[in-house]
Order: sequence, then structure tokens, then C-alpha cells
Amino acid sequence: MGRVNIYRAALALTITFSLLLSVCLMQAQLKPQASIDIFDIATEGSLLILGLSWLIMVLQARPDGHVTRLLIIGLIGYSLGCYMDLLDEFFINNSLPGWFSWVEKLPTPIGLLTLTLGLWLWREEQKTVNEQLRTREQFFRQHQLVDRVTKIYDSRAIRHQLSLHIKRNNNLGLLMLDIDNFADINQQQGFKEGDILLTNIAQLLATQLRSQDLVCRYAGDSFIVLLPQASEAFSYSMATELQQAIKALNCQASCAVIQYQSNQSSPKMDANQLIELLNTEMEKVKLARTMVKVS
Repeated sequence: MGRVNIYRAALALTITFSLLLSVCLMQAQLKPQASIDIFDIATEGSLLILGLSWLIMVLQARPDGHVTRLLIIGLIGYSLGCYMDLLDEFFINNSLPGWFSWVEKLPTPIGLLTLTLGLWLWREEQKTVNEQLRTREQFFRQHQLVDRVTKIYDSRAIRHQLSLHIKRNNNLGLLMLDIDNFADINQQQGFKEGDILLTNIAQLLATQLRSQDLVCRYAGDSFIVLLPQASEAFSYSMATELQQAIKALNCQASCAVIQYQSNQSSPKMDANQLIELLNTEMEKVKLARTMVKVS
């Protein structure tokens, strides 16, 4: 999700933890030193550190989206519950405000329930990704047709698959997604953040597709999606869905769509001609958008 989101989460947790500690210091009594159990402190502290570590890993590894937000909310709730349990080890319970004991009971169960739901949905996402990998990974890994940055297939892979489908006379839908103003993102946030965004977009696109579909990084900030045996209506519906999904990552994408009907192409087009046609459609989309802005 990017370094900025990690800083925001760290700031929010720091403020919350500080407020809870301040309440305890102002309204509660510290336990006598003899009553403090070092083993309990070590246990509660370790659980808190684990919860915060999991939260950092999710923030670093997951793109923004519904599932990621559930995981983050769950881990924040769990960590907050662990922190409040840790405070119990230093302060006398009876001296704490009445609302504190009620609040203390809520974060951990709510956090664990939310985390469980997020993990379940993550599992469903991963099943989709794994299905795609099982059907194609062996060939593409062996032939090194994988993009270095995003770890999805590159333009050579899409050309190979297009050639196979053309030979088999399969009907196809082809989408091109071009990230708007990506150069500005690189300039303002740096190339590393730009690469992270591309990787997150690639992962997001892969989770939205059917097992028989293929997404690749075509060039720079452009992605091509191959939709075998897809109708024109389905291709346009998928294009809209993918554009909406990308908005969750705080960016937008232009999208071009073409259909290849094997029984209508005379003479038959090859993979390079189809990609050239798709590029032409993308130029039309961008030109139309520019004309709208000018008018």
C-alpha cells in the first residue's frame, strides 16, 4: 500500500496508544511493584509486537482494497486489545474508569472476527491467482516471459498466447489499460513508489479475471488483458470493472477494447497486428478525452 499509508497507520496507533496511556496515568493507580507479573508483561508485550508486525507486513505487501481494509481493521483491533491488556499489568483494575473495562473487552474479539473475514476473502482471491498460475506458470517461467517489476507476464507472453488462440480460431476480447498521469506519479513520489503502484495494479487485475484470462504488463504503465471466448458485451463490462477496481488504488486508467472474431477477419490478423490495432484504439480514447477537456 506504500510507505505513506504505513506512516499514517503508525501515527494513528501512536495517538491512540498515547491517549489510553494518558487516561490510565491520570485516573488510575499503579500496581505495587511486588504485584507486577513480569511473565504476564512479557506475554502481553510479545502478542502486541506480533500484532503490529503482522499489520506492517499487510501494509507493505497488499494493494489497497476491500480485503486489505478488513485485514488492517482486524489487526488494529487485535493490537489495540493486546495493548489494553498490557496496561492492565501496570494499573489496578478497580481504579480505572468504568467505561475502560467495557472498552477493553471489545477490540480483540471484533478485531479477530474482522481479521478472520479478511483472511477468508484473501483465500478466495488467492485461489483465483493460483488457478491462473497452475495453468500457465510452467511455460512462462521456463521461457522467462515474466516482467521484472510486476512479476506478471510480459508482452512476449501475450504475443505467444495471441498466436495460439489465432491458430485455434478462437474469438477474443482484448483490453489495454493505460495508467493516467503515471509520469507525474514517478516525478512526485519517486520511481520506487511508481514500481510499487504498478505491482499493486498487476496483482489487483489478476484477482479480477477468470482462470482462462491473461494479464500482462505491455510497456511502461500499460497493461493488456486477454479474454478468450469473450463476447463484446462481456469485454466492455470487464473493462469498466477493471477501471473501477484501479480507482481503489487512488489512480485512474484509460481503457481501449477490441474484439477479434476469427470468422470475420479476412485476411486473418496476427498477434502483432492485433496489438497494433489495440494501440490505435488507445490513441483514439486519449484523443477523445483530450478534446473533451479542451471543449
